[in-house]
Amino acid sequence: MKHRLPLRLWSILLLAAGYGWAGGHFIPGDAPVWAYLFQFGMLLILFLLATAFIAGVAGWKTSPARMKRIVIGLNIYAVVTLLINIANIVRGFMADSHYGSKNTFADLVPIILIMTGDVLWLLMSRRDRTKLLVF
Repeated sequence: MKHRLPLRLWSILLLAAGYGWAGGHFIPGDAPVWAYLFQFGMLLILFLLATAFIAGVAGWKTSPARMKRIVIGLNIYAVVTLLINIANIVRGFMADSHYGSKNTFADLVPIILIMTGDVLWLLMSRRDRTKLLVF
């Protein structure tokens, strides 16, 4: 199915856009270093896995076993970030904090981008359950 690869790429782009937006929006200027490190770490993991995935799709000497590990890594990343952002929304309802979501429109936009990318990636992976490398 030719639509799977573009949807997988869209999901990666949505995740990156959401984390970039959230990093600029949720982290105030007086934030501790760990807040920046967390945001940078999440983007670094996504970029490394996404670059490997795109290189594999382009046919740059990526073995099927390596490609399977990359897809599994992106699946884990999608589940973890989905759970983090669900928790961020729940926390926004329960606590008034200087950090994280306050569940305003401005706060929910990057969260929705991330969660849309997560769900889209996981839906494409679910469809590929028997063969992870079908594009």
